Amino acid sequence: MFLGGDVRNLPAMRRIAAALPPEAHLTVVVEVCGWEEVGVIDAGDGRVSWLDRTTDGAMRPRGERLAAAIHAWCAEWACGDDPVCTVWLGARTPTRIVRMTQALLPEARVS
Repeated sequence: MFLGGDVRNLPAMRRIAAALPPEAHLTVVVEVCGWEEVGVIDAGDGRVSWLDRTTDGAMRPRGERLAAAIHAWCAEWACGDDPVCTVWLGARTPTRIVRMTQALLPEARVS
């Protein structure tokens, strides 16, 4: 399962991560505007990545780094033997990224 969004989505992502069974394969990606926005998400044995939009000194467009992470995750997980991939994207995720994600998954499972 992939959870993606920005800091405004942290409460929802924390609730979802806490409700998953321990054996779930979880990847959480949060786009932030500076390292002061980095928080804590308990993903068990899963992976949590914080993507800073200001890493190169300039503010990257909202969703740009998240889109790259989604693309990489879909390339890794959507090509396997398991046909079901679940992606949850925060409410503020740009529409173009939602459409890209739906196009990358073999069975659109984007909420």
